Amino acid sequence: MGKKTKVIVATHGRLAEGFAGVIKMIVGDMEKLQTLCCYLEADFDLDQAIRDIMEHHDFGKEELVVCTDVMGGSVNNGFVKWMNRYPFHLITNTNLAFLIDLLLATEELDSESIKRKTQDPQAAVSYVNDHILIDDDLDSL
Repeated sequence: MGKKTKVIVATHGRLAEGFAGVIKMIVGDMEKLQTLCCYLEADFDLDQAIRDIMEHHDFGKEELVVCTDVMGGSVNNGFVKWMNRYPFHLITNTNLAFLIDLLLATEELDSESIKRKTQDPQAAVSYVNDHILIDDDLDSL
């Protein structure tokens, strides 16, 4: 049997808590989910928060997957700086569909399975207008 997985959602503000709250409503408590809400206080130290996560994680027993809100943002960039020091997976532009799929995964999460999940069109953003036939008669609404 493979390693267990811990998923940390790290975002600006309370977005991570929002994701966790909706996930709890949909699928129930997920003990492998942790949140990091960044910059809620003026003296927030992202490097220290990441250091605490990395130093307290048992990489021999658990995979660590960190999901951030936006590529190039300070939260994502903060984790990028730690990638050479610790063996964790970093995913960005996270959305709810992707998180649910990741958390409900039955297979072991390794770099290959995570890459497949990030490429799954079901978890990607989509321009719905291109998928729905829209009736020109809007008066019928």
